[in-house]
Amino acid sequence: MKPKAILLGSIGVVAETSDIQRRAYNTAFKEAGLDWVWEVPVYKDLLLQNGGRDRLSRLGQKANIGLSEDAVVAIHARKTELACDEIEKLGVPLREGVDDLLVRAKKSALFLAFVTTTYRRNIDAILRGSQPQIGLADFNLVLCTEDVTKTKPDPEVYELVLKRLGLSANECLAIEDSETSLAAAKSAGIPTLATPGAFTAEQDFSSADWVYPSVAAFIDSGEIQF
Repeated sequence: MKPKAILLGSIGVVAETSDIQRRAYNTAFKEAGLDWVWEVPVYKDLLLQNGGRDRLSRLGQKANIGLSEDAVVAIHARKTELACDEIEKLGVPLREGVDDLLVRAKKSALFLAFVTTTYRRNIDAILRGSQPQIGLADFNLVLCTEDVTKTKPDPEVYELVLKRLGLSANECLAIEDSETSLAAAKSAGIPTLATPGAFTAEQDFSSADWVYPSVAAFIDSGEIQF
């Protein structure tokens, strides 16, 4: 395909941060006096549904702890603070091919958009901690959870980016790394490449138009033209 816009659908497309997030949750739990530890298999299962606050509320109900909304917000905020601090201070390498994709897209005058329903704080941390460095100037548009009323798998954020860019769905290529986020792009009718991450590789990507282990592998395949 030869798209007019490339839509990066999550921070996980850009860099592997799931284990950083998992460890940050565990620290936040301990600080809040909760005897919870999310091991890797548990966290992989939790990633089948977007929204950290929703996960906390759901697990609190399941454990009959009855976390208040204020407690959920506080724990999630502390997790975000811890994870973003680590990303910014220690840095995170871009996933293979992401830097090349941005360079090629800009040379071809393609629109580039970050189309997530994570919090803006997480996006800022990735941009500040990315190695090699990428920044807001690399994107024509950045959307996050603060810009929509529904999170993925609802297609609202993708419908918004199409409206903002003035493009039809088939003029774009979305790149996603999780099953729920893939569903959002496909519900909006956008051709989608899945590049599963370390924590999402076992999810169902059968609805994707292409599935490759990395953006680099997709570029090498010749499936995309610039």
